[in-house]
Amino acid sequence: MIERIFITEEASKYPYSFEICEKANIKPEIIPDEDYYRHNIENFLKDEVKEGKTHLVLTVFKGDFFRKCPGTRGKICCNYYVIDQTTNCPYDCSYCFLQSYLNFRAIRFAVNIGDLFEELDNVLKGGRFIRIGTGELSDSLALEPITGFASKLVDFFENYPNAMLELKTKSDNVYSLPDLKGRKAKVVVGWTIAPQKIIDNEEKLVASLKERLDASKHVAQKGYLVSFHLDPVIFYPDAEEMYIEMLEQVFALHEKLAWLSLAGFRYEPKLKWYVENRFEKSLLLDGEFIKCSDGKFRYFFPERVRFYKKIAEFVLEKSPRTPLYFCMEDRAVWDIVFPKDYLKEQKMGLLF
Repeated sequence: MIERIFITEEASKYPYSFEICEKANIKPEIIPDEDYYRHNIENFLKDEVKEGKTHLVLTVFKGDFFRKCPGTRGKICCNYYVIDQTTNCPYDCSYCFLQSYLNFRAIRFAVNIGDLFEELDNVLKGGRFIRIGTGELSDSLALEPITGFASKLVDFFENYPNAMLELKTKSDNVYSLPDLKGRKAKVVVGWTIAPQKIIDNEEKLVASLKERLDASKHVAQKGYLVSFHLDPVIFYPDAEEMYIEMLEQVFALHEKLAWLSLAGFRYEPKLKWYVENRFEKSLLLDGEFIKCSDGKFRYFFPERVRFYKKIAEFVLEKSPRTPLYFCMEDRAVWDIVFPKDYLKEQKMGLLF
């Protein structure tokens, strides 16, 4: 998956950089800084998106690692916070916004994790509850076999039982995570999932649906909470039946989830070029879309609501204690799909 590793001169002062290279069994290339990579490596790639995903740049990040998820203007937000320690992802999915969002094509991994832990300590030592994830600008576990970063995070969160960490992934790289039984850390492993037919067409290099479900069973046995994300839902023919069948498999393994999110495919205009030119098998853009107030294109409102209602009815009946929520949808959708005062229910207090 990773073919070349570059270490900036500043990052070369950190032993962690060379530990990663040793685990990857790749001889590193020392470069002055990230600009050198951009001008002397990235500029000469034939397919900068695809090839960039095989390059790992170990660097030192000088900004803030921790921030609140920005959400989307006019949509209900679930009070999620994110850690931006890694950007970009070795997986290659047609719908991924990173294709048109990032201006640095390699996977950037900050090795100064001591600075991250110091920043988190200042935030978390106050004792208030915070739900935090690492999977917004990358996959939380894609690089775990060579970085061990998620395991280091889990150990760090042992000292902050007031916080809840979510590791979100499309991989099955969970088997090296530490056992949580009897420990104080509250950690959720979350999977973005889709029916296998959609995975085959729209996602490359990822674990299969079965591999993700098997991994979810494994971490549950080790004391982790489990979540799933139907994000983005893609309206293939027979999508409702495919997603319900998939959720049957989920709830056959887990009576209750930490949470389950639901979001229809949406995209900014710049993403369309990447889908059309990089994914020949994709059916992603075959649906009908309308431009919404936030500038993103979404499936027509009645289509989204019809699909969401079917999914919500199934989940609320199958696992009534599982918090089900929308990502990036406005209140009108919530009011139509969910029972009155749904957001005030006790199970939703963790999220809202």
